[in-house]
Amino acid sequence: MRRPRGRTLGAVALCLAVVAALGVVVARAVADGGSVTLLANWSGADETLFRTAVIQPFEKEEHIHVLYQGSSAESQVLDGDAEAGAPPDVAVLPGPGELAAYAHDGQIQPLDGLFDAKDFNAPWTAKVDGPAGAGAHYYWLPIKTDLKSAVWYPKGTSDAQLAAAAADPGSWCLGMVSGATSGWPATDWIEDILLQQAGPGAYQQWATGTLPWTDPRVERAWRTWGAMVGAGKDTYVRPALTRAYGAVSRTAVNGRAACTLEHQASFIRADQGWRTSAQHTGSDAQFKHSTDFVPGPHTTQDAWEVSGDLAAMFHDTPQAEKLIRYLARDDVQARWSLAQSAFSADHQVKQSVYATDAVTLAAARALDATGTVRCYDASDSMPAAMRDAFQLAALRYLADPSTLAHQLTTLDAVRQRKHAVWLPDVCSKDGG
Repeated sequence: MRRPRGRTLGAVALCLAVVAALGVVVARAVADGGSVTLLANWSGADETLFRTAVIQPFEKEEHIHVLYQGSSAESQVLDGDAEAGAPPDVAVLPGPGELAAYAHDGQIQPLDGLFDAKDFNAPWTAKVDGPAGAGAHYYWLPIKTDLKSAVWYPKGTSDAQLAAAAADPGSWCLGMVSGATSGWPATDWIEDILLQQAGPGAYQQWATGTLPWTDPRVERAWRTWGAMVGAGKDTYVRPALTRAYGAVSRTAVNGRAACTLEHQASFIRADQGWRTSAQHTGSDAQFKHSTDFVPGPHTTQDAWEVSGDLAAMFHDTPQAEKLIRYLARDDVQARWSLAQSAFSADHQVKQSVYATDAVTLAAARALDATGTVRCYDASDSMPAAMRDAFQLAALRYLADPSTLAHQLTTLDAVRQRKHAVWLPDVCSKDGG
C-alpha cells in the first residue's frame, strides 16, 4: 500500500530534526571547553592515527575541539599564515631552527611551566633566546623522535655481502623526491658523513653557523657521499632525482633485488606499515650504524644524528596550554610513539613500550644509551633559508659533482647573511 507523500516527508523531517538536535548536543559536549587550532605534517593514514591516538582522547578528556590541519608543506603553510597574522594556536614542526626564528620574532610563546624539561632528553629540548630583552625560554616540546645515522639492509645479509654492496653505487637505494622538501634524503647523508668523519665538534660548529661550508671537512663529506652513490652518473642519478624516497625505502626494507642498502631514519619502519607486533616480528630489515659504511678515517664511533617533531604555541590561550600539557604527558607520548612506530624523548617512557621486535628495541636503546652523543639533524636546525638552499645544492651536486665548489661558495654566502637566527648548540650526551 502506498503511503501518503505528506506523511513520508513529515517523518523524514522529524528524523532529520532529531539527528540535528543530537548533533548539536554531541558538539556541545565535545567543545564546551572551546577550541584549539593545530597544524602538523601528518596527513592520510598518519592523520588518522594522530586523530585516534591523540586528538580524540584529548577532546573527550578536556571537552576542547581540535581544528586540525595536516600538510606535507607545513613550513610553507605556516609561513604564509604567520605572515598574514593568522597562525594556528599550536604547530608541530621538525625544525628547531625554524622555530628559533619564530621565537626570536616573538611569534611563539614560552612553554616554561607547561612541562618539566628535565623529563626530556636533549637535544630535543633546549632553551633559546626570545625577543630582545625576553631572555631564554623553552619554546618547543618534543612529541616524537627518530634515530638517524642508520643504514638498512635485508635481514640475513653477511658482513662480507654488506661490504661489497657498500662499495657498489648501484646497491644504494636513492630517492630524492619528497614534495616541498625534496632533497632532504641527500642532506641527511651529507650531515651524517660529516658527523662520523669530522666528529660532533665540527658538526656542531657547522650546524650552528660558525664553520664555513668551504671548510675542507665539509667538502670531504660531500665528495665522500658523491663517490658512494655515483654522483653524476646517469645510471644512478637520473632515477634518483625523479623517484620518491618512500618507493626505494620499500625496496630496501623488503629485501627486493633492485637495491640493497638504504640510508634512512627509523621512521622508515612506520612508512612501510610496521604498525603491529605481528608485522614487526615478520620484518625483513635490519640496520647498522652508518659508521660501518662511511669510508674513514672516523673521529667517533658513538655519535648518532637524530630528528623529531616539536610542538610550539603561537597563541597563549587556555585551550592551547591544555593541549601542550596533554602532549607532554608520558602516557600520551608513549601512545603516540607506539602508534607511529616512533620514539619519545621523555625518559619516563619505558623502553618496554617499544619492545615489539628486536630492531625497534635496538633503535630505542641507541636513542637513550649512556655515553652516546646525539646531534640534531643539521638542516632542520639551520635557518629555513639555509636549509632550503642546502637541499637544492645537494640535488644539483648529485646531478653534476663538478659544480661542488660553486655550490659550497653559494651556501657559505647564505650562511653569512645578516639577521639569520642560528641555534647555540645541537649536540648532547647522556640524555642531557
